[in-house]
Amino acid sequence: MTPVDIAVLYLTDVRARMRGVKALGDGALAQLREAEIATALSEEGNSAAILVQHLAGNMRSRWGGLQLGYAAAVEGEATTRNRDAEFERHLETLPEVQAEWEGGWAVFFAALDHLTPADLTRPLTIRGEVHTVLEAVQRQVAHYSGHVYQLIFLVKTLRGAQWQTLSIARGGSAAFNAQMHERRGSS
Repeated sequence: MTPVDIAVLYLTDVRARMRGVKALGDGALAQLREAEIATALSEEGNSAAILVQHLAGNMRSRWGGLQLGYAAAVEGEATTRNRDAEFERHLETLPEVQAEWEGGWAVFFAALDHLTPADLTRPLTIRGEVHTVLEAVQRQVAHYSGHVYQLIFLVKTLRGAQWQTLSIARGGSAAFNAQMHERRGSS
């Protein structure tokens, strides 16, 4: 396998995995109630609205300049970003939360989908720190996944027994594994 083949494989995988992470967040947000968007689990915790504001703000800042592909000298932190404001509640309704969520992911995926294998070794500066584009993507994979799992935990806690699982239900592993083996055998 050549380095280009590995880069293509990486981009294909990271695009699919991050769409999977977003889908998990979609599933959590679908179970969130309007009255709960500002609910945090502790005094210093983040609500769903805050998590979404922060994620969307980060996505727009990091990837807004790369939505049409890599461009040299594009800063991975927009000068217009006010990160601290992302942690002050601005979203008041569930439709606003969902629109902010979709808008942030749209920016991230537009940039990710325009990256080429050659772009992965190019420089991208974030807050004065030079990264390769690959490092910047990996940094955001970890960051976004972490916050999406916080969102899932928050909504799962709020839903309690009414939570609809986003993965294999408890006690369902054997049936799931059998289905997977059956699918592989029939293809």
